[in-house]
Amino acid sequence: MPSMPGPKNLSGSFKNRTAAFFQWRENNKCTFHFIALIVFLSVLPLLEDSEVARIFTDILLVMLLFFAVQAISHDIYLMAVGIVLVGITIILYGLYYLTNHVHYFNAAIVVTLVFFIMVSVAIFSVVIRERDIKMDTIIGAISVYFLLGLTWALGIMVLGIFLPGSFNIAAQGADQLIYISDYIGYSFSILTTTGNYNVTAMTSTARTVIMFEMISGTLYIAVLVSWLVGKFLKNRPAEE
Repeated sequence: MPSMPGPKNLSGSFKNRTAAFFQWRENNKCTFHFIALIVFLSVLPLLEDSEVARIFTDILLVMLLFFAVQAISHDIYLMAVGIVLVGITIILYGLYYLTNHVHYFNAAIVVTLVFFIMVSVAIFSVVIRERDIKMDTIIGAISVYFLLGLTWALGIMVLGIFLPGSFNIAAQGADQLIYISDYIGYSFSILTTTGNYNVTAMTSTARTVIMFEMISGTLYIAVLVSWLVGKFLKNRPAEE
């Protein structure tokens, strides 16, 4: 009769699996960050339009920032700056929910925008400098595309904060606070040039921003991702 595994064996197995997971995450930083992005974008539509849902959305956004810090951990200086920005964002969100002063919320959005710009540039730099094109590199290129959509969404929010009236949200009242979930779908519809969603650009400045988002999305897909996929497929027979 086979003996049952003892507590030491179970503990050792758990440690081995944990170590293997962290090793996989270290070797596939872009993939791990991409999974976090997909989870974040998938959960947002499930949240109802309530104060609790808004708080949970902000918590998810902060968690996404932490995952992004891990994705740029190859550069100690970038990681340090990222940790500082995440800390500032948490403090600003905390002050907003404690005081209900909208200025703290707006400042948190601006800091988050700066953070996402930094992360997008950092991952993009890693992707284009990679000589051995691996699956993680391809996924990294895809994750940058998703980051572009989120970054533009935050940029549109910041424009609406500093230049009120730049955009008109169909489902939003005059006194309602804008949230990133109100703009993500709009941003990706512009990035992919599929439509205007439920937000309308009302000023020439807003329309110019939208124009540049369309250009960035089209160029990214046409140039970078196509080149990476072609190089990956070209190198596969030699590796196998």
